Amino acid sequence: MTAREQVARLARVLAAVRATRTGLWALAAGMLAFAVLRLLAAFGVVVPRPGMVAAVLVTAVAAGAVAYWRGGAAASPTRAALWVEEQVPGLDYALVTAADPRFAATAPFLAPRLRDIPWERLSRAAAVRALAPPLVVLLAASALLLVTPRGHTAAPAARAPGAGGSTATTPPAASPLARLRATVQPPAYTGLPATTLDDPASVAAVVASRVELRGAGEGSVAAELGGRAVAVTRDGRAWRLSLAMPHAPGALRLTSGGAERLVVLEPRADSAPVVTLARTVVDTVVRAPTGGIPLAGEATDDFGLASAAWEWIASSGEGENFTFRSGTLGGAALDGRRRAEPRATLSLDALELKPGDFVHVRLVARDRNTVSGPGVGVSETRTIRVARVGEYDSLAVEGAPPPEVDKSALSQRMLLLLTERLEERRPRLARATVVSESQAIARDQTALRKRVGELIYTRLGEGVDGEHSHFAGDGHEHGVEGKLDPADLLAQASKATGGGEPTMLDFEGDETPVVAVNQPLLEAYNHMWDASRELEVGAPGRAIAPMRRALVALQKAREAERIYLRGRPPAVVVDVARARLQGKDSAGVVSGRTPREDIDAAAAARARRLDRALLLLDAQPAAAVDSLLLLRVDALAEAPALAGALGDAIERLRGGRDATDALRRARRLADGEPHTAPGLPAWSGGGW
Repeated sequence: MTAREQVARLARVLAAVRATRTGLWALAAGMLAFAVLRLLAAFGVVVPRPGMVAAVLVTAVAAGAVAYWRGGAAASPTRAALWVEEQVPGLDYALVTAADPRFAATAPFLAPRLRDIPWERLSRAAAVRALAPPLVVLLAASALLLVTPRGHTAAPAARAPGAGGSTATTPPAASPLARLRATVQPPAYTGLPATTLDDPASVAAVVASRVELRGAGEGSVAAELGGRAVAVTRDGRAWRLSLAMPHAPGALRLTSGGAERLVVLEPRADSAPVVTLARTVVDTVVRAPTGGIPLAGEATDDFGLASAAWEWIASSGEGENFTFRSGTLGGAALDGRRRAEPRATLSLDALELKPGDFVHVRLVARDRNTVSGPGVGVSETRTIRVARVGEYDSLAVEGAPPPEVDKSALSQRMLLLLTERLEERRPRLARATVVSESQAIARDQTALRKRVGELIYTRLGEGVDGEHSHFAGDGHEHGVEGKLDPADLLAQASKATGGGEPTMLDFEGDETPVVAVNQPLLEAYNHMWDASRELEVGAPGRAIAPMRRALVALQKAREAERIYLRGRPPAVVVDVARARLQGKDSAGVVSGRTPREDIDAAAAARARRLDRALLLLDAQPAAAVDSLLLLRVDALAEAPALAGALGDAIERLRGGRDATDALRRARRLADGEPHTAPGLPAWSGGGW
């Protein structure tokens, strides 16, 4: 092998040694940093896991970069030749000259001087000098890792608002409860993979999932859930327990010696399929039982559908003699699809229906729940009726216009639909657009309210130009429009029927037909006034409730027109005044009554429990965290938002991070989240 080839081979060896040296220094520095952090944890100084990973990575990268930089420039053939000249005195640059391609002609003359260079010994010496220091540090870091304990204490608990500097700790490092690992295996029908959680404070899984907790350490371990013991098995220093996720939230209590730990179990229920019909599937009347009716719907499920089918029931007969037939059509296996659109055609010819028969149709879907199911979801039922003989025989007459109250009810229903649609689109619209469309509906609502007011006073004997029929902006300056007074209505009713005093007209305790008809119209008028006021300021959501009440009042007015009293009605059995606590006791003395309990007593109790737990954070932090865990168990079903905020606070407390914001959010949720608006509404410029 020529001198040039020997130098190129040595250059490759030196490059490999340099790369290996860089990697060893990075690995040794990272292991040493990890060992130091574990040693500090044994004395109660714990860095959270993300910080520990970041510290190890930064140390390893920094050590590798320094080692690579101190290794010098890349080992080229020329530098390798110069390095050999330094190690073997007396060559007098003969090797550098022979390795240079420009002096290839002189290589044969220099070969005798280069024959005795110890190439192998030089390579081994270079590798030993470069790799020995990082190997020593790596062995020392490994030994330190072997002697430091695996468990660690918890980081200091975050201070609660206004709390002192006391900290809470989990069980000591030697306790078998110090480090836990949870494995969750969902039921097979869900298709979900198994998951593993390290040191969890809570475990969330589908109901009936298999939850396994494992740990290691000396000492016995006992477990209890809902007052019942859970079996714990041991294998040497390791222990494990396995249980099915219950249907209700609970706290699994683990004890070992004097140490105690809680793990919250959060069940996730498998919902039944949600089934809806297409808009084209409606109740139908057919003249002849022939042809087919297309059926379409949609079924969805959280973990997958098993099957879907259309069910039908046909009824025939009249009076007390009825016969029923039932069946299914369009059945299909869905093989775990989460969404399906079953379609079928209902053949009326195949059902052999007769005039007057009914067919009821609905869509039924089932999921793949093999634990507590299957869950069944059904759609609304649609009815197909065959017209009776002679049903369409009729006499053509001139159609009369609908009564005024009917027209008002129809118009109010249309305005209500427009307002509800605007409220649905409001989050996606600009504020100016919402105000503009809301004020347009308000103008129509005001016009309709004026028609109702005119109708009231027209029925009471006054024309639309009566003294009580003025409205703001009508040209008569009699003041600002407002709600109508029921006393004024009664006075006008008395005047219309011949009396001049606002007294009951027919019998004491009874309403006259005039009042019975116009009282609902008065209520509708006042509700419309409230709705107009909200619509004018661009608040369609607050206008929906009074608009619905106005529609109900108009419906009452329609029904009142169809009532004809032929005598005094029987006395009412229920004493309304007494039921409303407006009457007097039989002795004429009102006894003391205890005030009602708070409507949301459960929420108030949760708020008090949270306050007590926050007070414990200063003196007994570990007990405070346990109290928050138990409160979260109770809040999972009734107050999920509060449970989420508590879960965030618990994780921060156990991880040694600041939990102030999470605890404040939980406290606000315990009292009820305040209603907030994105900004002040635009000035309407009138209508008040």
